Amino acid sequence: MAEKKVAEKKIHSEVLTIMFVDLVGYTKTTTRLKREDISGLHDVFDTICAGVFDKYEGNVIKKMGDAFLVTFKSPTNALLAGVEFQNDFKRYNQHYKLKIPLQIRVALHSGEVIIRDNDIYGDAVNTTSRIEGIVKAGDVVFSEAVYNNMNKNEIPFLFLGEKMFRGIRRPLKIFKVKHEYDEIVRKRKLLVKKVKRKMSTFVFIVVLFLVIAAIVYGVYWYLLNYSGLF
Repeated sequence: MAEKKVAEKKIHSEVLTIMFVDLVGYTKTTTRLKREDISGLHDVFDTICAGVFDKYEGNVIKKMGDAFLVTFKSPTNALLAGVEFQNDFKRYNQHYKLKIPLQIRVALHSGEVIIRDNDIYGDAVNTTSRIEGIVKAGDVVFSEAVYNNMNKNEIPFLFLGEKMFRGIRRPLKIFKVKHEYDEIVRKRKLLVKKVKRKMSTFVFIVVLFLVIAAIVYGVYWYLLNYSGLF
């Protein structure tokens, strides 16, 4: 009878945006802390995250040590939540002037998930986990699936290119939320390119001048020694 009930149980699936958010350098940080400090670290992490999840209608599937697995019906809400996480932790670090700042990373992907016993399964979950592995501290990184369905007017972003991930057959197009310093870096790169172009032009002119001077000198030397004109 039990087997029959299991077989008759319907599989419930939905297309959702999946988020992994975790503390960066958790192991290294906790090795320097007392037990009560580790507990306090989790209290801060949980409190900040809980407020943001509620605000953007994130459904917390579970917490796994230093990471949350969360789903959103709206990819735009998921991205806005990721941005708010980063801003909240930045303000927290500035306020308390921590020697070891709390840093997080956020990975997002959209796809169909199987929902079973208040947990989620499927390729979309595995893909999100793979993306999380390339996210740097302070970043919110997301896949093309999120990009295709987000409101692009609400969130500035950068295209990072196509990347291959273990266990995924095709490369994924990956994006990240743009920081203020990303724009500074972009302008700096443009300035460097401009300077390089000017330097290249200057070097070309100098080389051309030297070549012409060498030719003129060579012709003069030839005429002086062999033509009898001088």
